[in-house]
Amino acid sequence: MSDIQSSPEAAAAARFARDVAGHELTVLREDGLYRHLRFETPGMRGAYAFELITWPYNLVVKTGWAFHFDIDATSDMFDLFRNTAFSGEINPHYWSEKVRAGRDEVEGFSEDLFEQQVKQHVVEAIRNGDAPRGIGAEVTRDIFEWGEIDNEVSARRTLDDFRFKDWTFGETWEWNFQDFKPGFLHSCRAIRHGIDLWDAAKAASAPSQREAGAL
Repeated sequence: MSDIQSSPEAAAAARFARDVAGHELTVLREDGLYRHLRFETPGMRGAYAFELITWPYNLVVKTGWAFHFDIDATSDMFDLFRNTAFSGEINPHYWSEKVRAGRDEVEGFSEDLFEQQVKQHVVEAIRNGDAPRGIGAEVTRDIFEWGEIDNEVSARRTLDDFRFKDWTFGETWEWNFQDFKPGFLHSCRAIRHGIDLWDAAKAASAPSQREAGAL
């Protein structure tokens, strides 16, 4: 069985970093908290491009997916995302609570989470001496190679139907296979990356203390 400690999230984050490494900021509108910013790599014809649109208490991110965030307590939504995650990192659990539009795309069935939980359960059963010899190969074949696990209903049915030398997974109805969807996590990374580029551009354009003193 493959390494259950592998991290699809880390791989996706690394892929995102590569895809946006050449991004440049274009200001389509800037009027206080009213902003329309586009981020893309020159010459890439819009590949991996995204936009951030803000107005007081609101932010929309457009990445191919679209999510609208709002919170009554924070007029500048850039502050919300700055103050709830370190630079370069995201906080999808907290940020998902602020989604007004696009909620159907926030969470869904995760094959990665399903695979992780199934493999963890099998490993623990082997360690405890509860599973018969050969269980790992049987699970790999019957569930991950032959099983229908592309949606939650069929994945749970596959678990319920599994039998090997009288061994079963037992009661699995409490297992949670819901996780953040890739599109939402991608959009969260885009927001954090866009704000970092915006902050860097503002810092670069601000006069130095010496120049400011000479004015």
